[in-house]
Amino acid sequence: MKNLFLLIHLFLLIPSVRADVRVFIQATNGLAYINYECTAGEVVRAFALDVTVDRGQILGITNYFRGPSTATAQGYGIFPASVRDHITVSSGTNANWNASGYSPLAVAADNPGGTLPGLNSSGVTLELGAIWDPTVAAAIPPASGTLCAVQISETGNVKLAANLSRGGIIAAPRDVLITPQFAGALVGPAVTKATLSNGVMTILFQDGELESAPALAGPWTGTGNTSGTYAETLGTSAAKFYRVHNH
Repeated sequence: MKNLFLLIHLFLLIPSVRADVRVFIQATNGLAYINYECTAGEVVRAFALDVTVDRGQILGITNYFRGPSTATAQGYGIFPASVRDHITVSSGTNANWNASGYSPLAVAADNPGGTLPGLNSSGVTLELGAIWDPTVAAAIPPASGTLCAVQISETGNVKLAANLSRGGIIAAPRDVLITPQFAGALVGPAVTKATLSNGVMTILFQDGELESAPALAGPWTGTGNTSGTYAETLGTSAAKFYRVHNH
């Protein structure tokens, strides 16, 4: 009888519902957008993700939601790793979710272990969560959407994985077992304009790189804001025009 009781107890602890959640990279305008899709309409409470690149470095995290999920703005804007350092919560409310430094980026020195180094390296760990009023159905985060965007220093493969030390992907309610599916993508700088006049090719790159120049029948050298060959990385400054001469 005792063994039967233990068996029943263990059975009750096993999640009875399984859900597939797809997290994937979409390259748009030179950024790696991290999108999610709950294939059967399940609700996810939080994401803990490792993002890595096989070339260059991760320079920044942008386009993320801030604050709690409400009926007028739904999303994953509670970042556990940075709430402590950048946000002051009083009586369950907060007036300044735009505090400087508040982002989904997990700090490598924080516990638990297993956190990737962070910006200006080949890997970052991100934490994105949501809180909402359970009595307001319209406040629940949508079943699909965008979590944030990642800026990279040069063209490379951006990959995703669950950071299990920080929980991975957590469903709401917690008795749902999430089966994650991850898909990376090759992400490079966005060419928004290219013109040829009198042997001078003028190229506008979204993130200030000349990485795509080999496709324009190089070798190339630059003038003005750049120097060296076509492969030189120029950083992530605002969009500018660069003139390159075919020699």
